[in-house]
Amino acid sequence: MVLTKRFKILCALAIAVGVYIVLSGPGQDTAPTAVPAERGPRAATRSAAPAASASGGNPLTHLAHRVAASKAVEALFHTQSWYVAPPPPPPVPVVVVAPPPPTAPPLPFTAMGSYTRPGDPTVYFLTRGDRVFDVHIGDTIDNTYSIDAEANGQLVLTYKPLDIKQTLALGGTQ
Repeated sequence: MVLTKRFKILCALAIAVGVYIVLSGPGQDTAPTAVPAERGPRAATRSAAPAASASGGNPLTHLAHRVAASKAVEALFHTQSWYVAPPPPPPVPVVVVAPPPPTAPPLPFTAMGSYTRPGDPTVYFLTRGDRVFDVHIGDTIDNTYSIDAEANGQLVLTYKPLDIKQTLALGGTQ
C-alpha cells in the first residue's frame, strides 16, 4: 500500500495534537474561544495552531459547540404502550339502614307457683338461677322488672329500662 504525502502529514498532525492534549493535562483553561471560520481543505491545519496559541489551552476547544448542551441520553428506540386504564368503578350507593328498635332481653325468670291466703293478695314465686323471689302485683325486682298484673294464667311484667311489657306463663299453679 502506497501512502501519499498528504496522508502522512495528516497522521503526523493528529499524533502531535494527541501528544499536546496528553501533556497539557487537567489544570489548563478549557474555556472555548472564538475562532474565525476558514474555508478550504487546509483550514483545519491553519486554524488549529493559532487557536491553541491564542488561548494557551486545549486546541480542541473550538469544537465545543458540537457537544450537546444536555447530558441526558434519549432512548434509541421510542417505546409505545397501548394500555388504556379501565374506567373507575361506579360509586356504590350508600344505603343507610336504621337500626332495629331496641328490644327487651328474654325473661330471666321461671314461675314456680303461687300461693293465695284468704283475704290477702296472691304471692308469686319466681326463680332466677338459684334465687327465689316472692313477689306481689306492683312489686319491682332488682329495679329492672315490675310485676303489673295477672291475666289468663300469665304474669305481666314490664322491663323498666325500655318500658316493654312481657308475659310469663304461670303454668296453672294456683
